[in-house]
Amino acid sequence: MTKRALALMLALSMSVGIVLSGCTDSGSTSSAGGDTASGGGGSSGATDVGSFDDIEFPDSLPTTIVMGDGLDYSYDDLTEKYSIEILSTSYGKAPLPAEEDPINQWLSEKFNMDITMTAPAADDYQTLVSTRFAANDYPDILQLPTRDYGFTLSDQGLLVDARNIYPYMLLSNNYTTKNMIKWSTNTSNNEIPFITKYAIQDGVWGWVIRQDWLDALDMEIPTTKEELLEYAKAVTFNDPDGNGKDDTYFMTGGGEGKSWGNLNGFDTMFGNNATYVENGELQHPYFNDVRKNVLSFYKELVDAKVMAPDWFTKNWDQACSDMINDQVGMAWFPAGTFESQIITNFGTQKDVDRFVWTYLEDSPTEEGKYPANGNPGYMWAFLKEKFDGQDGKLKRVAHMIDTMTMGGENFFQSIQNGTPDVYEAAGIELHGSSKERPHAYTDDNKSFYIQDAVQAGFFSQDDFEKYDGVIGIWQMFGLCTSYQIDYEDPNADEYTKVYTESGNSGRAAIANNEKWPNDGLLVTLTGEAAEAQVANTDWILSQEYAFVTGEKSFDEWDSFTQEWLSKGGKEIIQQSAEQLGVEVPDYAK
Repeated sequence: MTKRALALMLALSMSVGIVLSGCTDSGSTSSAGGDTASGGGGSSGATDVGSFDDIEFPDSLPTTIVMGDGLDYSYDDLTEKYSIEILSTSYGKAPLPAEEDPINQWLSEKFNMDITMTAPAADDYQTLVSTRFAANDYPDILQLPTRDYGFTLSDQGLLVDARNIYPYMLLSNNYTTKNMIKWSTNTSNNEIPFITKYAIQDGVWGWVIRQDWLDALDMEIPTTKEELLEYAKAVTFNDPDGNGKDDTYFMTGGGEGKSWGNLNGFDTMFGNNATYVENGELQHPYFNDVRKNVLSFYKELVDAKVMAPDWFTKNWDQACSDMINDQVGMAWFPAGTFESQIITNFGTQKDVDRFVWTYLEDSPTEEGKYPANGNPGYMWAFLKEKFDGQDGKLKRVAHMIDTMTMGGENFFQSIQNGTPDVYEAAGIELHGSSKERPHAYTDDNKSFYIQDAVQAGFFSQDDFEKYDGVIGIWQMFGLCTSYQIDYEDPNADEYTKVYTESGNSGRAAIANNEKWPNDGLLVTLTGEAAEAQVANTDWILSQEYAFVTGEKSFDEWDSFTQEWLSKGGKEIIQQSAEQLGVEVPDYAK
C-alpha cells in the first residue's frame, strides 16, 4: 500500500469524511485586544495579532491555493528556545530519532525548538493515547483519534480553546470553513478544543465522457438532463464506434448489487443531497424530492435500456473493464486514477489513442453541482498544561504549523519525505541533480506537483529503507492531495505525456466545478439514530432498486418514506433537527 493510500485510510478513520466545497474569499485576522493563550470557553481568543471574532473564515474551500508569501509572523520573535512533544500516528514504522530525522532537524533549526515526534502505528494509537492520558502524561500537541475524544478532553478542562490559536494561523484559516468551525465546537462548554488541518485524500471524483463518440455523433457535452438522455440513447443505439455491432452503452455500475456503483455520481446532480437548513426549515433528500428525482432518472435510464448488461450486479473490476474496453460512453471516476486504470488494462500496449475521454467542467444536469472535496481533516489539540502561561511557546508552535500548510514556506519541505534542501541541510548525500526532483506550484496557483526524492530513487537502498514511509508523518500538518497534480516530465515519452496530461486536465476540470456547500458536516448521528442508519442500509437499497426497476411505482414514494420513518427515520430527523438548531418537521414528530 502506498503512503498516500495509507494516509487516506488514516484520514477516513481519524476524522469524519465529509466533503467540502469550492471558491471563496480568504480569511484574515485584524484588530488586537483581550485574552491570552490560557483563555477558556466563550472567549473571543483575542491576541496581539487580532481576535478570533475578527477572523472571516470562508464559507467553502478556495479553488486556488492561497500563498503564504508576505504574511506577517512578527508576533513570534524566535528568540527563546522551546521543547515540545508531538503525538501523532505513523505509517506503521516508528519515527526516526530527532537527530536522524532531516525534517525534524529542518523544523527545529528554523523555529528554535527541540521537537520530539512520538508516532505509534494507527492500530495502536488509541490505546497509547488513552494510557498516557490516564497517567496524566501529556504531550504538547496531540493528533486526536476522534472528535468525540477531543470533546471529552475539553470537558475535562485539558485542552486550549482554539479561539486562542486560530488568530496565529494566518494561512491555515483560509482552509478552515465556517462549518468546520461549527463542527469542531463543543456544545457542552462552547470551547473549540482543536484546530482542523484539511486532510489528505487521493480520489477527486468527476464525470468523464467519450470525446471521440461525441465527435462521431456530432454532439456536444450534455449540460441538461434531456441532453444527457439524448447522449445516452445515441451511444447505445447509434453505433458510435462504427464497428457495426450492438455493443456500446451509456454507463455501467460496479456496486456488486450492494450499491449503485458508478451511478452514485448522480447523487448531487438533482439538488443538494445533504440534510441541511433552508429558510429555517430542515431539508432532507427523502422529503424535498432530491432523492426521488435521482432515482427517477435511474428509472429513465433503465427504461431506455441504455445501461450495460448486468450493470447492477457487476463488481468494480468488471465495471472498469466496461469503461476502459470501449463499452460505455460515460463514467464517474477519480481523475488520474482513471488514466492509471487504462494503463493497467492495456499493460505494455502504449497506445495514445486510448486516451479519448474528456472531463466535464460543469454538471451534466441543470440542477446539479459536484460534491465538494475533502473533509475536516486531522484534529490537532494543544494541551492546556503545556501552554498555560506560555504564550510565546503557543505562538511558536502555531507559527511552525502554519508554515507547513499548503502555500506556506515549509509546505514542500514537510510533505511526502521532503525536498532536497532538507536532506542537504542535514548532510545527507543525494544521488542525481536536485533539478530532477522538482517541487512547485503551477503558475495559476491552482495546483502543485512534487517529485518524491525517496520514491524517485535518489537514495541508496539503505537510505530508502530508512526514510520511506517514516518521515512522511510530518505531512499530517499540511498535505492535501486534492490540489496535487502529476509532474509532467518534458523528457518523458509521448505515451507518458499524454496520460499525465489527461489526468491533470481532469483534476483541473473537477477543481473548477461548482460544488455544493458542506452542509452535511454539521450532522453527526449517534445512538439509536446512527444504529438505524446502518441497520436500514440493505433495506433502503432494496426499496430504491424496486422503484428504479418499476417493481414499485413512484406513486408509492410517500408510503416508502413513512416506512423509513417507522424504522428509525424519525430518530434520524429529530437528531438532525436538534443538531442544526431547527424545529422537527411535522412528519417526524
